[in-house]
Amino acid sequence: MSPEEKKAEEGFDLFIANKIYPEAELIFTADLKSLAQIKDEALVVLDTNALLVPYSIGKESLDQIQQTYEGLVSSQRLVIPGQVAREFAKNRASKIGELFQQLNRKRDIPGLQKGKYPLLESLEEYQQVLRLEKTIDKHLKGYKEAIDTVLDRIREWSWDDPVSLLYGELFGENVVFDPQFDEDEIQTELQRRQLHQIPPGYKDSAKDDQGIGDLLIWYTILKLGKSKKQSVIFVSGEQKADWWHRSEGQALYPRYELVDEFRRHSAGQTFHIVQFSRFLDLYGVSASIVQEVREEEMKQSAELALVGEFIRKWKTFEQTLLHLYRQTHPDASERWMPVQRMARALYKKDAISNDLGTLIAELNAFRNQLVHEHIELSAQKIRRQIAVLDDVYKQIWSKCAG
Repeated sequence: MSPEEKKAEEGFDLFIANKIYPEAELIFTADLKSLAQIKDEALVVLDTNALLVPYSIGKESLDQIQQTYEGLVSSQRLVIPGQVAREFAKNRASKIGELFQQLNRKRDIPGLQKGKYPLLESLEEYQQVLRLEKTIDKHLKGYKEAIDTVLDRIREWSWDDPVSLLYGELFGENVVFDPQFDEDEIQTELQRRQLHQIPPGYKDSAKDDQGIGDLLIWYTILKLGKSKKQSVIFVSGEQKADWWHRSEGQALYPRYELVDEFRRHSAGQTFHIVQFSRFLDLYGVSASIVQEVREEEMKQSAELALVGEFIRKWKTFEQTLLHLYRQTHPDASERWMPVQRMARALYKKDAISNDLGTLIAELNAFRNQLVHEHIELSAQKIRRQIAVLDDVYKQIWSKCAG
């Protein structure tokens, strides 16, 4: 089925531009304000990734972030969508787990006094080496004991880690905004937006929640704009094309569909998206803290881009594997089925080798780690898995074409 036929089958609206931009004349005349113009009056809405950044920075940075939040809370301009709070609850443990993992790996330093060389014992220089090894091993033992003490403290954290304690002091009912939406209507709207690639959320269609989290946050922002009639600064590390216009691999400015939709819901107010570091700079946090946060964002952005690339390629691979499965099982009625089940069925039909089936199982496990476990993975490891996925995809595609 061609892309055009698929769109027709799914009900693609040829006049969708009229729905996205119902007020064509205001495309040219809408009075949209700059960040500098709205920063002292706008509502500041935090995304989940903004709440998680402080787990990767120092105490001084956390103190200045606290001061910034306190000012916004006192003026009733800080908002956390209910969906963001729920995503924070889901991902907080993973961030602490990353911290635990990094620290735990530091203690895996082997001692130096491993081998003895009797032939060298008459040399004073070798005796000096042995004395130094003994001293170093003694310090290593103390180092590992100190790390164990810190790890024990981390194990004792429930919701009393420094970041959670800060949020507990600041984020009450006056900050968390959790409007209720009709679940059926939201799911229908999500499908419509994904079919027509209307932001936000369509880039997350490969996720288990199909991108509904982004849409819930966006609907919360729209409801906020409608009820408060105030501009919004959305603080988010999202750099995907369903939030931003992009060029040369960089985010330029928010998608105009979002800006215009917010304007219509808020009686002419302005919508901006900024990264967490830009937000801190905008509200007067010191340059050194802003730089620390910016460096952490750059690291996370690179890793997230690779994760997104893997997930997008995985979705294409799944569709190709399903195509091969239907070729070899013409009587199959399933519209979709788990990858592992398809791979086993294809192996039984001699459509794929045992080695290829093993690679598919390993890639599926890696995909589940990315989506469900949120464990820390190096950019290098993700790139390796993308290369393996590319190779497996080519093999499956060649079998489909052959």
